[in-house]
Amino acid sequence: MASLNLTLRQRKLLHTIQNRSGMVTGQELAAILNASARTIRSDVVTINHELEPYHARIESIRSKGYYFNAEDPEKIREINRIETAFFTREDRIRALAIQLCAADEPLSCFDLEDDMFVSHTTLENDIRLLRLRYMMNGPRIRIITQHNDISFEQDEVKRRDLLCSLFMEHWNYNGRSNAVYGMSFLNQTLLDEIIDIIPEYLNRHNILMEDANMVELDLACTIMYQRIAAGHILPETERVVRSDQAAARAAEELTDALSSRLKITIPPQEADRIYQLIASGHMMDPSRLSFDTAGQEFSASAIGLADAYLQAVRDHYGLDFTGDEDFYITILQDIRYLLDPFHRMISQNRPEQVKQRLLVETELAWLLEDIWYEREGTHLSEWELLHIAHCTSGALEFFLHNHPECKPRTVILCHQHMSIAWAIKRRILGAFNNYLNVTALLPVNAKSMYDFTDTDLVLSTVHKTVTDAPGTDVVEISPYVTPADIRSIETYIQENMLLRFYPQMPSMDSLFAHAIWKEGCEFSSVFSAIEELSAGLVETGAVGSEYTASLLHRESLCSNAIQSGALFQFALTPANRTQLSVAMLKHRMNWGSCRIRIILTASFRLEDRPLIFRIKRGIYRMNRQEDIGSLRTRKALEEMLRSYL
Repeated sequence: MASLNLTLRQRKLLHTIQNRSGMVTGQELAAILNASARTIRSDVVTINHELEPYHARIESIRSKGYYFNAEDPEKIREINRIETAFFTREDRIRALAIQLCAADEPLSCFDLEDDMFVSHTTLENDIRLLRLRYMMNGPRIRIITQHNDISFEQDEVKRRDLLCSLFMEHWNYNGRSNAVYGMSFLNQTLLDEIIDIIPEYLNRHNILMEDANMVELDLACTIMYQRIAAGHILPETERVVRSDQAAARAAEELTDALSSRLKITIPPQEADRIYQLIASGHMMDPSRLSFDTAGQEFSASAIGLADAYLQAVRDHYGLDFTGDEDFYITILQDIRYLLDPFHRMISQNRPEQVKQRLLVETELAWLLEDIWYEREGTHLSEWELLHIAHCTSGALEFFLHNHPECKPRTVILCHQHMSIAWAIKRRILGAFNNYLNVTALLPVNAKSMYDFTDTDLVLSTVHKTVTDAPGTDVVEISPYVTPADIRSIETYIQENMLLRFYPQMPSMDSLFAHAIWKEGCEFSSVFSAIEELSAGLVETGAVGSEYTASLLHRESLCSNAIQSGALFQFALTPANRTQLSVAMLKHRMNWGSCRIRIILTASFRLEDRPLIFRIKRGIYRMNRQEDIGSLRTRKALEEMLRSYL
């Protein structure tokens, strides 16, 4: 069979571009693949060289992005499949987890080393990460190592849950096949047949499910068949009470259809699992939901959690979302789903990408964690918190719409005719009317005469110094307001969201003056760094001893690390004083998937917590625009921090 001599990253790049309905920019691809734009361009050249014999190539249009062009796209999908190549640790761990789930006997480590072409040390490191990922978290499946053999515990429920998660994380929503990762465990023909069967019975009973829940049901039924055929059945339990009548009828008919079409006997406990998946994913009828009906449609637990969350957002950050009925109903539905024991929160993005886009919303979502633990006795996962952050972003947009005083005061500076400046204003407001307040249209020559003191943002069509007024930012755009311009303005809005809502925030000069400064630091691990740096704030009396435990909990659940360069870490335990600790490391250290050189650790009094948004925004901008690795002295670091914070 034909094949492509490409690395895994290049295969992923080809797959991503081929399965986009429109164009995709180099910046987007760089973010998806955690690579630089230059690497993307180089990979495209290599891919096109490999594709040349097949009359296919990746095309590009300047300032717009990449798209795929081929005489036979399906041929390229077929030869781009990966079945046995493990170019990265992620691929090896995933393949190892699938093998362990399917194996009836322990696997030999010697055989695994040969199959994956890795050393004994590399395999040991992979197993250590496998244990951390799936034994300490996720399904919490026990990993058994004995002599030179490895196996998963004989827990059928955990094995199936893990298999389902592994395939959902890499599901191709643009088609039925998965062009990047091999699905050798799953019978593709069987999966296609089940995908065709299930909708008939859901539609018959007017059951609408989210795409992710539908994929989970497809995969769970396919995995169920293959595990039953291999002699592995779920353990017998008490029969499930089927309170959702529509889901109960659909599950019963679907179970009968699968038994008949696939010629298998589905035991009662397997049928109950099908019902639970349908009932968990059964979307509510939005026409029946309102402030008035919430008490009848949602449980007391869901309402209590939602109300406590909105109160916490108001108490901690002064943001009142209680009048937003649409958001209230949506957050109730999210909490209802999270309360369901069969919910599954899967994302195909990296958490760092989401946190970069939702700098403010991630902090608002974090407020739900303590409430959830106090009331439910469990912790929310990182992706559950980020799902709440996504939902809260909609509430924040509505809040800003209702608070025009939060809109940055914006001046448009245009070197062409004023009619063009006016057209620019209309285009800008068409996209960002909820976020920007355009106060003036000016020719470029007027910049020296205009008082920018009360201006937050200047949109300029020229590459010139506009003003040195403190607090005034400049974003360069073209007279045509291109998609790149829109992204630049969107980035500015994201970074500056809500800052004008908190005019009384503490002075950064005061924070720097009383900060703890450390140079030449070295740490053996992330957790030793957290313990040592938080100890400094405890010693000054800024926080109590519980601060360190809160910081460690935050890191283990939803890391503060979102970019390489500088890291900003903090915990929301009550503080006696708002204080900053700044550490410059002797060498960069690995912090999750990031490489960190500067660590800012902070404590906040309740009234100063909005300062978190300002510092997060500044560190995010600094990491994107500066070479942190070039810093050599405290003075240089302090100057850089002052310019961004």
